[in-house]
Amino acid sequence: MFIKCCGFQDKEAIETAVLNHVDAIGFITYPKSKRYVSVEEIKSLSKEIPQTIDIVAVVVNLTMVEIDQLIQETSINTLQFHGDESVSFIQEVKEKYPHIKIYKALPANDQLLANIEAFKNDVDLFLIDTPSKDYGGTGVSYDWSILNELSNIPYLIAGGINIDKIKQIESLNFNHNGYDISSGIETNGQKDKEKIKALLTYVKE
Repeated sequence: MFIKCCGFQDKEAIETAVLNHVDAIGFITYPKSKRYVSVEEIKSLSKEIPQTIDIVAVVVNLTMVEIDQLIQETSINTLQFHGDESVSFIQEVKEKYPHIKIYKALPANDQLLANIEAFKNDVDLFLIDTPSKDYGGTGVSYDWSILNELSNIPYLIAGGINIDKIKQIESLNFNHNGYDISSGIETNGQKDKEKIKALLTYVKE
């Protein structure tokens, strides 16, 4: 299972995730998020992460100039579009930065299948998240039955995921590639190294 741990703000938590075989590490660039980190902070936090791991900048409706800055000044190798970005904008980014992997977060709503169809040729990995006017980060799960409709597309399940929910999902036989986890590896709003280790050990064993 592919595991993305997201919302990092300190090096020790990142080191724990790397040591326990995380597949992707996410940094939130959205200023309204409680897990927001600046470009300077991402530069510092990302520089020692191996490039074999997806180093993800989660972006919400940035301009191309802002994306240029992120890619040029940090070690990120992946962009996760989490806003209202158009297919043409993502294509423009891909053309300019062919070495950058592209994730697209989509809300689990009645537009999900149409949105997947629109983006699938230009996206490496989808994240199916809980619908939110604040662009994700709710820590709340949605009705997973919508995932029964998905096949032949690479996607992660997001939205309040933790070990208990992973155990529930495992019995449902979805065609998902893995999970995107943030609040499920936190205690009192801070990344918890023991929870990171426990979750990755459980999924990777």
